Amino acid sequence: MINIGNNIREMRIKKKMTQQELADKLYVSDKTVSSWESNRTEPDINIISDVAKALDCSFLSLVFDSKNNNTELELKIKASEREQDRVLNLIKNNSLLLKDEDQEAIYYKTNYRDMNNEWLRIRKEDNNYVLNYKRKEKDVVNEYNVTIDNVENLKTILKFLDLKESSKVIKHRISYLYKDKYEFSFDDVEDLGTYIEIELKKYEYDFDRELDLLMNLLNELKIDINKIELKRYPELIEQK
Repeated sequence: MINIGNNIREMRIKKKMTQQELADKLYVSDKTVSSWESNRTEPDINIISDVAKALDCSFLSLVFDSKNNNTELELKIKASEREQDRVLNLIKNNSLLLKDEDQEAIYYKTNYRDMNNEWLRIRKEDNNYVLNYKRKEKDVVNEYNVTIDNVENLKTILKFLDLKESSKVIKHRISYLYKDKYEFSFDDVEDLGTYIEIELKKYEYDFDRELDLLMNLLNELKIDINKIELKRYPELIEQK
């Protein structure tokens, strides 16, 4: 879960600006800013752009919630099929094909605790099943995988543990490694449409420098950051 509110608060304090002063620049109430900063509500994508301008910082510095070299630096862009093809043609000559496959993932939740910073899923890639667990700890996402040889037994175990299926994400993914540094994934997601994901796979500099380089790459490829999707696929599926 992205803590945009924490980033707004941190940047506002850094700029020595009060909540009221920020609110006045955005033509909203100070209660709205307070609600963002306490993570009770979240500004939409257009407001985040306005907040970045008001605080004289980059859009992505508000989207990402960590500044260390262990954090995931990843963006998801809602894109048409035509836009996917355009970006693919731009990167293809400097890329290595990583995968071209159908993927299916079933996500699980429990009612006994908040799982906003945890993700549990059974993932199918081709004919293989993997139990995948991600956990965010101190702004670092740790990931654990176990190969499963009997997926039906696993589903039964999860049921007995009161873990319930929350959503199912079915997609076709084509991924390329671009310039040995960024992984570009072109997704066609059932019931959601087409997306482009860009993930930094190799840190060469500190977080802020890598963030600047990513921004430059987006500008070079003419990718509209206003099309960034902050929610994960299972969250989008659950909203439908």
